[in-house]
Amino acid sequence: MPSHATSPGTAIESKIRRTLPFLYAWYRKNHRPLPWRTRPTPYRTAVAEFMCQQTRITTVIPYYRRWLKIFPSWQKLARAPAARVLRMWEGLGYYRRARFLHALAKAVIRLPGKDLPSDPQALRSLPGIGDYTAGAIASIAFGKAAPAFDGNVARVLGRLAAKNGKAPTLAVLRDLAGRMVPTSNPGLHNQALMELGALICLPKKPRCALCPIQRACPSSPHLPLAPSRKRPTPTLQYEFILLPKRKRKIWLTRTHPLGRWRGLHCLPVVPHPPKGEGRARISYAFTRYQVQADVFVVPRPPPGTTGRWLGPAQLRKVAMPAPHRKILHQLGFG
Repeated sequence: MPSHATSPGTAIESKIRRTLPFLYAWYRKNHRPLPWRTRPTPYRTAVAEFMCQQTRITTVIPYYRRWLKIFPSWQKLARAPAARVLRMWEGLGYYRRARFLHALAKAVIRLPGKDLPSDPQALRSLPGIGDYTAGAIASIAFGKAAPAFDGNVARVLGRLAAKNGKAPTLAVLRDLAGRMVPTSNPGLHNQALMELGALICLPKKPRCALCPIQRACPSSPHLPLAPSRKRPTPTLQYEFILLPKRKRKIWLTRTHPLGRWRGLHCLPVVPHPPKGEGRARISYAFTRYQVQADVFVVPRPPPGTTGRWLGPAQLRKVAMPAPHRKILHQLGFG
């Protein structure tokens, strides 16, 4: 492919390629011993990739280990009720990922080999799998030379390929990432780049002194302008949550006035506070909102809302949004 004004030149690409052996050596010695890096089967890799989207690794690890005990295979996951799947995902947030993973399991067991295909294009045709996830699964689980282009990789390559204090565009970096993947051990290559971005080449305060490829990086110690979009400030939102209580039972609904948490059991949310003082106040983030909620314990559910009364054993089994589960624990009803 001929280079152009916005593409990293062949000299820069050659320089980056020469650093890769040092990167791989660093990765082998310093990578985190994450559970999905042991026996990276297609199933184990896919579960990890779905869970790690927009979630801290330290948060994911206990969920991942518990998930594999309960759903050790595509078959076990595909046959599980949706409510059970959501309950095991509870606390990770972004429940759409759990629904996609469940749908993926059902799609996989209908395939001839009852497992994921190794081709990235075929992977992208399955539920919940985009370009990054397809590349990660193909390279790590199948050894296919496919890029896993995420934010960490973009940042590392952007700093290595920077010119005049400015990183190439994301489109150019994505193309560069694809050309960089070796045919030999592409999974190690992708994971090494991602690990460098996660541990050393940090967004704001990179640890350049510990970087195995610092000498080849034109951005050390001056960071280039990154081709990323600024995150908007969360919008503050207020809501009123009811906790209907009757003896040892709590009333839950499966509807939210704003359509949140589809399929989960929730405490009812009402537009106006009831009479009396609130029993608790919680704050939580939801997509682009920062929600502040006052909680009121009441004797009966709001009129016109469908739901049911659940006892302690039932409450432990149903899937609930983490903020609502927190309310139950905070008020001694969990």
